[in-house]
Amino acid sequence: MKKIFLLIAIFCIFCPVLPSFADDGDFWDEPMKIDEAAKSQQKAVTDQEFEKVLKMFKKKTKDKKKPQGQPIGPQLQENQTPPDANAFKVTYESYPTVMIPVTLLTDNDTEIPPGYYRILSVKNGNEYYLNFYQGSSIIAKIKAHNTGNDHNQKSLNYTKVIPVNDEYMNVIYGDIDCNLETRIRIKQ
Repeated sequence: MKKIFLLIAIFCIFCPVLPSFADDGDFWDEPMKIDEAAKSQQKAVTDQEFEKVLKMFKKKTKDKKKPQGQPIGPQLQENQTPPDANAFKVTYESYPTVMIPVTLLTDNDTEIPPGYYRILSVKNGNEYYLNFYQGSSIIAKIKAHNTGNDHNQKSLNYTKVIPVNDEYMNVIYGDIDCNLETRIRIKQ
């Protein structure tokens, strides 16, 4: 008796599920639909066509120009990571800005008008340069020399314009890589 009751209980549990499979005629025809859809697709790509397209993309990536000059910020080897990388990242996201109160002249007579400038260092070979930026455009590029003197500054990135006399101003700059100084003429 218990066995019959158990069989009836199992039949009642699975009985509502069976009609859902039986009513759905699409369930059994689905493999046929997949084959029909495959016939209507485009033709298969051959290995030669694939290789041709792959070579075209590789050629395009080789043709792209690489950035000129050296990147600004700390230079790290691929496998080298400083222990406190976030501190350096925060430092280099805030570039030093200086206000120049008078018109300055570079060695090639390029004028630097009064205003606020973001100053960044660039090393080209063994020579150092200070780039004066307003926004994203470079206003002047001035040759500087590495002094190794941090001028008793307490921050990692700094720049200052210091009047020397009525004809010249000193620009001092420092970051983690270098401490630079240059002398610029004042336009009379």
